[in-house]
Amino acid sequence: MVSSSAERIMLNYLFLAAESHRKKQLPGRDRFLILAMITSYERGFPELADRFREIIGGDSTHHLLSRYTNSEEAMQSEDFRVLGKQVRRFCTTERAEQLAVGLGFHAEKELQNNRGDTDQVARKLLAPMQQE
Repeated sequence: MVSSSAERIMLNYLFLAAESHRKKQLPGRDRFLILAMITSYERGFPELADRFREIIGGDSTHHLLSRYTNSEEAMQSEDFRVLGKQVRRFCTTERAEQLAVGLGFHAEKELQNNRGDTDQVARKLLAPMQQE
């Protein structure tokens, strides 16, 4: 099964968020989660985008995303659009793929190993972030 580029991009960002979380680099984790959230929302995965927003907003009540009840509300906000533009400059989709592959993560292989179930791969990557 061939995945869409949006799924691979989102999973690369999510993998990098998980790696940043594992290394206790929370600002980096949040940037990657924001990129995963934007990609997910824009490509029609609002449920995943909401999960990413909840992790960031739940960890910091002072974070901009904690102001919004869901990803749709955040995506429509001018404040968040400005933040989104800044974070997109932090790591392009191409750079995210290079970083993920360099760390041994291959989104396409992960999807193949999980029968194309993007949500299942995302849940595995999110699990450590949701346990704390």
